[in-house]
Amino acid sequence: MRKLIGRLNAWTERQDARLRAWLEALPQRTKIVAVLIIFCVFAVCALFSFGAALYQIGRESGRQIEIEHIKQFNLPQKQDSINLFKYYDYGTEQKSYDHPERGEA
Repeated sequence: MRKLIGRLNAWTERQDARLRAWLEALPQRTKIVAVLIIFCVFAVCALFSFGAALYQIGRESGRQIEIEHIKQFNLPQKQDSINLFKYYDYGTEQKSYDHPERGEA
């Protein structure tokens, strides 16, 4: 595995050296034009995504907000590991099935 990683590392370094040599051989004007073209492409993409987000916000502003009421969450009954007849109901109004309520034997 180390040989494979070493070969891969050497190959990437050779490719990096080739790419650097090729880019250094380009005239200064070509480098500037390439950078400006890349910048323009990214700027157009950023403006497009910003415009799409504004369009989505504007499209949603005509709708009313729908409000839902919170529903009661059913918590499972927890059984005490020491006292098997002691049950916690966490303040809910649910009845424990097959188990006596407090004060009943």
